[in-house]
Amino acid sequence: MYTPEFNWLIAHPEEAEKYPGEYIAIVGESIVAHGKDFKAVLVAAESQTGKEPFIYKVPPADREIVV
Repeated sequence: MYTPEFNWLIAHPEEAEKYPGEYIAIVGESIVAHGKDFKAVLVAAESQTGKEPFIYKVPPADREIVV
C-alpha cells in the first residue's frame, strides 16, 4: 500500500529531478520543502503545512537508481 505522496512522486519523476542530491518533502501533490539537511527539510515542511510529509532523498545527477 503506497501513500498518495509516493504515488505522485512515481508519476512525476521530473519534479524530483529538479533537486539532485537533496531531500524533498511532499505533502499531497506538492513539494513543500527541499534541501541538503534532512531535519531542516522536515521542520520546514511540518511548520508550513501542519502535516507529516513524505520525504525522499533524490539521488545525485551522476547516479541512477534502478528498481
